[in-house]
Amino acid sequence: MTRKFFPGCKVKARYPEASEWIARQVMERGYADEIVGCCRTDHQALTPNDTAVCICNNCMAMIDEDAKNGSLENIWVIIDNDTEFPLPDYSGRVMGIQDCGRAYDRTETQDAVRSLMRKMGIEVVELPDTREKSVFCGQSFCNDAPEQDASFAPWRYGADAKKRGIFSGDDADVIQTKMEKHAAQIPTKEVCCYCTACDAGLEAGGKDAVNILELVSGKFRN
Repeated sequence: MTRKFFPGCKVKARYPEASEWIARQVMERGYADEIVGCCRTDHQALTPNDTAVCICNNCMAMIDEDAKNGSLENIWVIIDNDTEFPLPDYSGRVMGIQDCGRAYDRTETQDAVRSLMRKMGIEVVELPDTREKSVFCGQSFCNDAPEQDASFAPWRYGADAKKRGIFSGDDADVIQTKMEKHAAQIPTKEVCCYCTACDAGLEAGGKDAVNILELVSGKFRN
């Protein structure tokens, strides 16, 4: 069985240094056998003998529905289960945890991010829209669902999205108001995310968004 790591195009673009770091960890610690380019172009090459290891919730959604991989794993779950993984110490910091609406049903990922935060000494503050309640993914859920994403994940970005009221196709002023309203109900200034779109949306609303990749890699922009 081949383990293939999908590093996430938007993750690499937003956090280039930390992304290079996580890719090295993945290979050096044996989490995967190879690093794949882009999930959009490469996921259909997966076979039942392959395990897809992902950092991006959108990659997971599309691979889950449109690939023939044998299993699908999240990198934060893997790292949380690695008892020898060296984690930085942020003792004394208090952060909210923003669950990504694209991963509202991925309990393992949600648990792993919280566990890693606590292992790094961070006090975790739960938000009103926690876990399965989350319909937040920054500005992305306020726009229409990208046609390609919907074609690769027709249930999650089609029927399920309609039921949950996401991809609302709002105009720019409405989107900004939504970001500010969402941020206003978060009691902490710093908020940990595991999604780049959540990062951007929280920042637009006035919060200090901190990605779990920044924290685990030690490349946190203090």
